[in-house]
Amino acid sequence: MAQVDDVSGELLGEFIQRLEKLGACNVQIVSTVTKKGRPGHIIYIDVPNELESDVAYLLVSELGTWGYRVLEAEHKHFNIKHINITLIVVVGGGRYEFDLRLKTISHADQMRVKAEHDDLSSICRVLREKRQYVPLAVLKAQVESRLMDLNTTDASMEVCLGV
Repeated sequence: MAQVDDVSGELLGEFIQRLEKLGACNVQIVSTVTKKGRPGHIIYIDVPNELESDVAYLLVSELGTWGYRVLEAEHKHFNIKHINITLIVVVGGGRYEFDLRLKTISHADQMRVKAEHDDLSSICRVLREKRQYVPLAVLKAQVESRLMDLNTTDASMEVCLGV
């Protein structure tokens, strides 16, 4: 955990990208108000111990922090599987096929399936190029509601959008 009070959003965005490339498991930045009413941020970085010195380097070189805290916590991970399917989108009289990455997250007898945001965003962009305007929120809702019924061994899924 580190605190900063004089860093722009653009620098924080670059910092997050560098952490992701380095191997950080998770990064959270929380906006705060510091002494004298200055805006600030608390940065939580979930990183394997062997990368601590690399993260410390980024904290100093990119953000100019004065130090950081190591918080001891036990992270409980759920069972996560990655699946690739073909998504068939039927919209405006057209039928379009896309590759879509999914994650299944499970614990005990509970499971959730999530579609990868970047894939859904890319699908919407391609559909817009074909003059088929499908809001990202609509596509996500349609796909993820259907995913709960999907057998995870299925290789494809079709959604019909009345746009």
